[in-house]
Amino acid sequence: MKEYYDAIVVGAGPGGSSAAYHMAQQGLNVALFEKGNKPGDKNVYGGTIYRRSTQEAFPGFWEEAPLERTVITDEVWFLEHDSAVKMGFTGLEFKKPPYNKFTALRSKFDNWLAEQAKDVGAELYTNTLVTDLLYQKGFLASGKRIKGVKLYDGTQIKAGVVILAEGVNAPLAHQAGLRKKLPTNAFTLYTCETLALSPKTIEERFELESGEGATIGFAGFPTSGSSGKGGLWTNHDNLSIIVGGRLNEMVSKQLNPHHMLERFKSHPLIKRLLHGADSLEYKAYMIPKGGYSLMPKLFSDGVLIVGDAAIMISGRRGTDLAMISGKKAAETVVQAKAREDFSKKSLANYSHKLNQQFFMKDIKSKTKEKDYYLKHPDADYLVNSLMNEIAYEFFTEDLKEQNEKQKLLFSKVYQKQLPIKSFVDLIQGINHWRFG
Repeated sequence: MKEYYDAIVVGAGPGGSSAAYHMAQQGLNVALFEKGNKPGDKNVYGGTIYRRSTQEAFPGFWEEAPLERTVITDEVWFLEHDSAVKMGFTGLEFKKPPYNKFTALRSKFDNWLAEQAKDVGAELYTNTLVTDLLYQKGFLASGKRIKGVKLYDGTQIKAGVVILAEGVNAPLAHQAGLRKKLPTNAFTLYTCETLALSPKTIEERFELESGEGATIGFAGFPTSGSSGKGGLWTNHDNLSIIVGGRLNEMVSKQLNPHHMLERFKSHPLIKRLLHGADSLEYKAYMIPKGGYSLMPKLFSDGVLIVGDAAIMISGRRGTDLAMISGKKAAETVVQAKAREDFSKKSLANYSHKLNQQFFMKDIKSKTKEKDYYLKHPDADYLVNSLMNEIAYEFFTEDLKEQNEKQKLLFSKVYQKQLPIKSFVDLIQGINHWRFG
């Protein structure tokens, strides 16, 4: 370990490893510090890797990365206690190169990303906790230029710039005065479980061929009346399931995350999907959902923030955005290094680069969706229950006349709430699943 680096990256998640990779690739001396035993060691994420955006940071990654399955089927289920209204799409074109998206396990994927950074010259240090930032005139001198980091054992390492990729809690970003304490309604708490199931059983159960994958989103029943969602991903020889809701609602309604997951698994239709699967791992994690208005300052003298630490989340997408933000931070640092100027003014181009990215408009629009669920916390429940009531009535074979049947269906709509409100709730629900 050197006493000085051109750049130090704190956190070897997707954003940190991407930043380290692109800086080292351009010849900078880079140290990548990870507090876990290995990158991805503390992550339980089983989810989606989007090909088009991920290749912006790692071209052709799908040829070598440890991916689980190529996703060809996407569905969303509106669940009630004994029924489900299903929407979905299967596209066989998605199984052809260069593909559309994949399922992956973060424990494997993160480690692979960090290895890519090592391969081009970045120095990876695991089991290494960064406890403090160093400033130009001593420690913790708020407002002074950051000049390096202090490790858990007291070791001081200096650098031209520090990139913070430390995840959702972001203690160093708080310490640097770049991020303020966020309200509980800015977070979603998820519980996740991985369950072993043979590849053959997965393919038969989800109507897939070898190597093909499916994802399912769930609304309504999984989150016990709070505004949240559930999800299922098919991996090579296991399934990943999650259930979560807005942290403020879970606290106010005293919802136990573990109980929510077990309740979800007990649903008769979910039990069919999980039948014969053995639990491998269970964890809980938080995701920032605050939107653009709660994003921190992204840069200052000698420091940049990427990924979850910067609340760079857009709906179900976070991993790919972290990698892109890491790349843009790296490009900014490489340009600053050429000028030998890591001042706030020199690093300001990072913000400009991010604002040109496709996801920033989505992040800026998140405030409207967040406000909708703050005003209408029962929106998911109302539209979900209505859809299932109507479906039951529509598909029930009886002796009613057609006109009588239609009147009954319309009456169910009006009894629940105004039709326009149900329509808006439905659109918000679909957006919440797809983008929220």
